[in-house]
Amino acid sequence: MPDAKKILIIDDDKDYGDALRIVLENNGYTVKHVLNIDDGRSSVISEPPDLIILDVMMEKHTDGFDLCSDLKNDQSCSMIPILMVTAVTEKTGFKFSPETDGEYCLADDYISKPVPVSDLLSRVNKLISGAGSC
Repeated sequence: MPDAKKILIIDDDKDYGDALRIVLENNGYTVKHVLNIDDGRSSVISEPPDLIILDVMMEKHTDGFDLCSDLKNDQSCSMIPILMVTAVTEKTGFKFSPETDGEYCLADDYISKPVPVSDLLSRVNKLISGAGSC
């Protein structure tokens, strides 16, 4: 599908990322899943996606925040929308959102795991329809 929008999933949970990939591919997207922020950063540079789905807690609890900040402060890819999908609130009790914590959480949208498929697709479609590119 040559016109399919590209989504990059950066999540260290292989099973969860694979499940997201299947749902998104079944809805017409081209999807790549990587398991850490280093591979995520490399993928963004080599094959800029139309949307990034980013977990927060990976090797370090702040990996997702750190990568999101790096990407949003890099002029070459700051326009790529980022959807944070994470269980950080459930695991830590810390609640955050782009609206209330915008200077630290630069993501374009945020949703807690587990994500209902309809909600995920709605948010992905909304973000990707206004997506810029690197």
